[in-house]
Amino acid sequence: MTVRVGVVGCGQWGQNYLRVLSELDETTFVAACDLRPEVRARVAARHPSAEVVADLDALLAQDVDAIVVATEAQSHFPVVAAALRAGKHVLCEKPLTVAVDQAMQLAQLADEQDRILMVGHIFRYNAGVNALRDAIRSPDFGDVCYLCLVRTNLGPIREDVNAAWDLAPHDVSIVLHLMHRMPIRVTAQGFSYLRPGREDVVFITMELPDGVAAHLRVSWLDPRKVREVTVVGRNKMAVLDDVQPVEALRIYDKGVLQEPSYSSFGEFHHVVRSGEVRIPPIKGDEPLREQARHFARAVTEGSRPLSDAWDGARVVAIMDAIDRSLRNSGAPTEPVAVPGA
Repeated sequence: MTVRVGVVGCGQWGQNYLRVLSELDETTFVAACDLRPEVRARVAARHPSAEVVADLDALLAQDVDAIVVATEAQSHFPVVAAALRAGKHVLCEKPLTVAVDQAMQLAQLADEQDRILMVGHIFRYNAGVNALRDAIRSPDFGDVCYLCLVRTNLGPIREDVNAAWDLAPHDVSIVLHLMHRMPIRVTAQGFSYLRPGREDVVFITMELPDGVAAHLRVSWLDPRKVREVTVVGRNKMAVLDDVQPVEALRIYDKGVLQEPSYSSFGEFHHVVRSGEVRIPPIKGDEPLREQARHFARAVTEGSRPLSDAWDGARVVAIMDAIDRSLRNSGAPTEPVAVPGA
């Protein structure tokens, strides 16, 4: 079965979906919706066989099995709800919503309608992230102590959300993917240099069970494009540099040993251990293609997607806690409980 897909929102990221959906054997791009006439004209010129409309109801009336929602985050709730009520499966770009109660409403609605609702947390389908996940789950890596994630660049500057809501959902999703557990509490501090009241750079700390910490730094105002994940374990350490086209993942056989101190009875001293560096090969397709393929498979097989609606709601719950901590001068804040978390 080939899934017939329509796309709502044909801006920069929506254009990527149009390309992928047109190329995959598992999907057929048949319709698009966008409010901007110049965007509709461009889509119609590139995809003459597709129906291109300005109205969401007109798109939902088309012969489509599923809808991709690539609009601004503030509009996700009404658009996704309308698509689900129209009987369509939905792949929604991250974040699912900007309010945790709305995210849980959409997850519940998808269950009631027996429709697939998947969130575009694209790094779940990134070969490097999955290779990192396999590495840290190896017994010889040891228990994870902490994670550090950096996502910076000079722009692009978003008009609808701050840097945390724009960038941090990626890293929050990665932490959930790697550690498979919700944080107990989060703290966040942000700074606004370009526009008052809208943070351009945000520093986030997530405290997970068992004493594991995850620190996130996101910024629109940085001289370098950085997409880096560091995981420190008891026995080994790993760094994923997702900007690098080759040798993106490095596993360091490094750690700290606790040895007896013979100069003072009953005490120990710490010795740094440094071994070889392993660079595992990473094989995988473009993450967006993998994500779209995974969505099509979930629709045709009726299977639960890796980044389903409840998973998306958990990311929103963490983002909501980050937002509340920001508004409260970095005070520790507990995420709202989400079913299945």
